[in-house]
Amino acid sequence: MPAADAAPDDVQAIREPGRTASVGVMALAHLTNDSYAYMLPALLPLLLGRLGIGLGLAGVLVTLYQASSSFTQPLFGHLSDAGGRTRWMAWSGVALSGAAAAALGLAPSLGVVAVALLLGGMGTALYHPVSAALVAASVPQRSRGRWMSVYISAGNFGLPVGPFLIGVIIATVGLGGSWLIAIPAIVLAALVWRLGPHLPKRTAAAMPLRTILRSNRHMLVGLISVSATRAWATALVSSFLPVYAVSRGASIVDASRLLTLYLLAGAFGGLIGGWLADRAGRDRVIIASLLLAAPFCMLLGVQAEVGLPFVVATAVSGLLLNGSFVVLAVRGQESMPGNLGMVSGLMLGLSIGLGGLAVTPMGVIAEQVGIPPVFVAAGALAILGAFLMRTVPQAPAHAAAVPLAVAG
Repeated sequence: MPAADAAPDDVQAIREPGRTASVGVMALAHLTNDSYAYMLPALLPLLLGRLGIGLGLAGVLVTLYQASSSFTQPLFGHLSDAGGRTRWMAWSGVALSGAAAAALGLAPSLGVVAVALLLGGMGTALYHPVSAALVAASVPQRSRGRWMSVYISAGNFGLPVGPFLIGVIIATVGLGGSWLIAIPAIVLAALVWRLGPHLPKRTAAAMPLRTILRSNRHMLVGLISVSATRAWATALVSSFLPVYAVSRGASIVDASRLLTLYLLAGAFGGLIGGWLADRAGRDRVIIASLLLAAPFCMLLGVQAEVGLPFVVATAVSGLLLNGSFVVLAVRGQESMPGNLGMVSGLMLGLSIGLGGLAVTPMGVIAEQVGIPPVFVAAGALAILGAFLMRTVPQAPAHAAAVPLAVAG
């Protein structure tokens, strides 16, 4: 097990009385920002008829959003690391996410929908890496797992909020009232601008991106490999769980509740994982949670009906698979302390985007041999991620003494 798990206190952390308030604001903004992630699926039944588009084109729209929100995060993170006053990315990102989501319900054409999705994805890409870096660099390293678990898990708790709110708005004032969905984002953007963490500018010149990638290639390959395999496992379970539950006798409503259970358990798993990582070590928690998740993923694949074992396997697999998500983000930040923004974008954005790549090929396999092997594959990926974690180089012991990479 890498010895870098036990890290000294972060002497660079900002010792401000309002730390709890500032991190709390960033967490609420994260919850708000991520609540817009499933806005398109919630509106699709209406958009399909209103704009006259088919499921194939709808899939392209979903891919457009995911690509713009996930794969650009490392780039924006690197830009924030390069210096200057980059805090604007945090408040403008959440505001743009909310405005774009509101525009979806008002869009008069397919082109406007596509632009709104592109801008919404860009808003998410702007917000995530710099806000995660701001939180990580403004708290003590000895408790960074706990603070980051609050920030990241808030986003997980936000996922079901957006679809619920837009459903209430449509049911009460109609689709024309979708502009109301932007109000929380505007409020939180103002709070981030006013109360979010302020950090000093970095004094050292930023290295070129090519130099950073080359000098940290072994660390990056290891961390991305673990993050991707974990994301693949999570994406397989969440994508195929509802249809699998229906095939085992559940109603559509019950299947959606099972997915909600899986997501909520994952949110709690992130909180628990961050808390444990401060006590037991980053790598130990990552490896243990992935190994323990595997049998519960595989247990799902042998269920003949939706009973208590099905429900337990759903909840525990979500809890354990996501228990390593927060800790991987913290491990990445501590492994490359001079590049908090970029590595946050890699851990929080790119890994999730890569996770979606596993769904299409497994869907083809499921059509041929059935859905149960999908959950076996998810368990196998969790085990693979645990073993890959053993190959990740140790985090630098002097991480706490490296100058902060994010400007205030």
